[in-house]
Amino acid sequence: MQPIQETQVLIIGGGIGGLTLATLCKRLNISCLVLERSKKVSPAGAGISLAPNALRVLDQLGLYQDIVRHGQSLNKILIHRNRTKWRTLDFTCVNSSFGYPVYSIERHHFHHLLYRAADGDNTVLLDSNVVDFVDDPAQRYVKVKLADGSQFHADVVIGADGIRSVTRRILARQAGLDGKNTIRFTGRVHMSGYTAPMENLGPKDLGVGNWLLYDDATLTTWPCIDNRQWFIGVKEAESQGQENMDRSVWTNATPAIVNEAYGMRFHPFAESGQFKNSRSNAFDFLDYTSDVTAYLSSSVVDQSERVIASNVFEEADFPTMSKGRVALLGDAAHSMTSFFGQGACQAIEDATELANALQQYFSAFRTERKSYPWTPGPRETLALAQVLNEYSAKRSRRAKAVASFSRDYAKVHTGNLPCGLGLFVRKLIYAYLPEWGWMWGLRWLYGYQPTLNDVSTVLQEKVMYA
Repeated sequence: MQPIQETQVLIIGGGIGGLTLATLCKRLNISCLVLERSKKVSPAGAGISLAPNALRVLDQLGLYQDIVRHGQSLNKILIHRNRTKWRTLDFTCVNSSFGYPVYSIERHHFHHLLYRAADGDNTVLLDSNVVDFVDDPAQRYVKVKLADGSQFHADVVIGADGIRSVTRRILARQAGLDGKNTIRFTGRVHMSGYTAPMENLGPKDLGVGNWLLYDDATLTTWPCIDNRQWFIGVKEAESQGQENMDRSVWTNATPAIVNEAYGMRFHPFAESGQFKNSRSNAFDFLDYTSDVTAYLSSSVVDQSERVIASNVFEEADFPTMSKGRVALLGDAAHSMTSFFGQGACQAIEDATELANALQQYFSAFRTERKSYPWTPGPRETLALAQVLNEYSAKRSRRAKAVASFSRDYAKVHTGNLPCGLGLFVRKLIYAYLPEWGWMWGLRWLYGYQPTLNDVSTVLQEKVMYA
């Protein structure tokens, strides 16, 4: 029989939120372990968007310079309606307004950055499939059981295991509820990818994003390092069986799947001659068709180093984010659509606020302990539950607001508002709203920048790309 491992904080799930919390715990000298069910570190997804509300604490942790070196700030957005250019939206004012720009970075790189910061080789236990846990207030610890029979004891257990959270299902089952996650399919499909450097693009294209608004779909390309492109296409899902509707990430997604959906679409970066044509032949091609069919397919999609297709889900019924000595963070508590790229940022916010709550608890009740483990009494157990309840109340309000914003923004972006107002409102905002109006509207989102309370650290000098 394997020996029982003990730790202060046991994190279920080694994604962005789980690894951020582990990094914060390490910085606060709180012992932690991460249980990750995958057999290897293999993050899903193409790129990731990091906004000012997440970047400040990452700066505090000393990770910002790496993001600057390996990411790309968003400087401007070209907005097109089909082939008609509506405007160029200056996004450098995000930096001047909120202290940080919005960065796009390869998800794999960012995930490994967090893994190293969390001392992943010594903190993350791979192939760890949690099947049950017991939080008995009369017992010293929360007891966690894995599929292979191994057990863990922890003062607190954190579910950071995504939209199909095992932690959340166990909590629901123990409460006598249906042990299913309350996520719903939005009826939309995301197709995304991360390309190799685009040779046809130059210095003037660095930091330039694109919003393409078609009649029946949208396509976004975010700028990444070395003029790589992270593209995200959104379209209404075609008829799918229940089995396919329930899937998150499609298996065996290929450029051909994306080409089938978006091959006949315009994109301003596609007039590059990726068919090896001369520039004059490229414009001859444009004269014969209203769309840049092959130029998008060949110059963007076919240069993808990674392609992902996934159904889009969102939270249907927000649960409490804590119960007893168990808490949730990130998509395990509040999955949301990816519009405006706040999923990872909200997980990072959760991790920061939760780390502060845990530090408050451990510093209050363990100032006299000389070593670990120790035996918490009823007073300490009750205090921990109260601290987690306060975290839950605070973060639930914020998460619901951001999820609602993401859902409403999706309706505006796709031109799908009640009373047929969608196309009018979208053009009013996208074509005519001045930059100061955008910044005013984003104050509540980007201006909220949680950091660790009890760590004395000087924020590193920020390097911004023009």
